[in-house]
Amino acid sequence: MIKDVVDDIINKTKAELVTREKVYDGGFVEVYEEKYKLPNDKEITKKSIVKNGNKDASIVIARVSDDKYLLVFQNRINNIVSVEFPSGYIEENEDVITGSIREVYEETGYLLSDGELVDTFIPNIGSESSKVHIVYLKNVVCKNNQKLDDDEYINYMEFSFDEISYLINNNYIQSGGNKLAFFYLKDILTKENNNNVLIKR
Repeated sequence: MIKDVVDDIINKTKAELVTREKVYDGGFVEVYEEKYKLPNDKEITKKSIVKNGNKDASIVIARVSDDKYLLVFQNRINNIVSVEFPSGYIEENEDVITGSIREVYEETGYLLSDGELVDTFIPNIGSESSKVHIVYLKNVVCKNNQKLDDDEYINYMEFSFDEISYLINNNYIQSGGNKLAFFYLKDILTKENNNNVLIKR
């Protein structure tokens, strides 16, 4: 069975953590130096990055009507204005869906009621261990004003799937996690369309 084979290879490849020392503390970002002993007895040194206490985050596909989805615009490093799905960190007292609903509400003022976890991945597995969850939210309950932090400035707008496709194809949406979320959205819509065809028959 493939699971047994892969699990066996993982166990044979796993290294032993020897030491872990913090070498930089920038508040939001910390850097650790980690030494590992490989299965062949060689020792290697790696740097690991911990952001915001190693909290998980979410990228949210927020469906606000039959064919409209929320995208946000905000400043990132190198003065890049990033076009992306709403996103943010999940707090310690929250589950993924609750945290995702809160993040969309804070960034856009849209309060959505229903959600599901689509996928989970580690974006920078060579240097980080925190996870990002892709969440699909729908059913708008109400719309209020944004509730941004003091250091945030975010614009937002509703886009159709075709418009988001244009933004993906013309590299307005540059984040790998957001591109992955888009392809999950495409898959969700394909499944929904197939189900509608079956129901009509």
